[in-house]
Amino acid sequence: MKQRIFSIIAIFFVLSNSLCAQSTKDTASCSTKAAIKPFIVPAVLIGAGLALTGQKIKDDQLSFRAKNFNDFNNRADDLLQFASYVPVFGLDLVGVHGRNSFQDKVGIVALGGIFMMGTVYGLKTVTKVERPDNSKDDSFPSGHTANAFFGATVLAKEYGNQSVWYPIAGYTFATATGALRMLNNRHWVSDVLVGAGFGIASAELAYLVYPRLKTVFCKKTTQTSMMLVPQYNGKTTGIAFSMHF
Repeated sequence: MKQRIFSIIAIFFVLSNSLCAQSTKDTASCSTKAAIKPFIVPAVLIGAGLALTGQKIKDDQLSFRAKNFNDFNNRADDLLQFASYVPVFGLDLVGVHGRNSFQDKVGIVALGGIFMMGTVYGLKTVTKVERPDNSKDDSFPSGHTANAFFGATVLAKEYGNQSVWYPIAGYTFATATGALRMLNNRHWVSDVLVGAGFGIASAELAYLVYPRLKTVFCKKTTQTSMMLVPQYNGKTTGIAFSMHF
């Protein structure tokens, strides 16, 4: 199982670096240092999560919860995972604009969501780790946590240059989401750390790749023109249609 995990993680990071190079090859060189830097923190989180997958760690977590939070049940994490998305899109409505336009933010979130869901649910399918409450075998990694840290990273990148409180708020919501997943006995600590890592990495990857995709599609759009011209020859009416590539 661990070999499959490492294979999926390796594929994700190889894809990240190759897409980074592809996304910048026409405008600037993508050095190894520049390509790796955004993924250092998520790589550390994922590495820490993999290091804490042992049964003893899980037994200690179960014992700690049983002793201190045995009756804890709070479903705020189901909503809290989306907390960062509210300012990401809502601040535009009150005139506080981020790094990108509203439309571009939608594109970035959609693209990053594909990266995040592909890796998170791919791992869930492959690993089949039992949840702490024994409800299902899709514990690893935490999708709630991945989503929360993805949103927090987008919030930080969009508004972090305006105030440090935006990233602080976003990552506080995300950390609270991960903590609640464990307190609710839904995830192991390893699930939460790896989920956080993939959430951040997916957002960083989306910000690297999206500008390149936008440039490619915009070029295709601007190279195509269409024209509709109404016509009347004294007897009949019609419309002439022309398209230029």
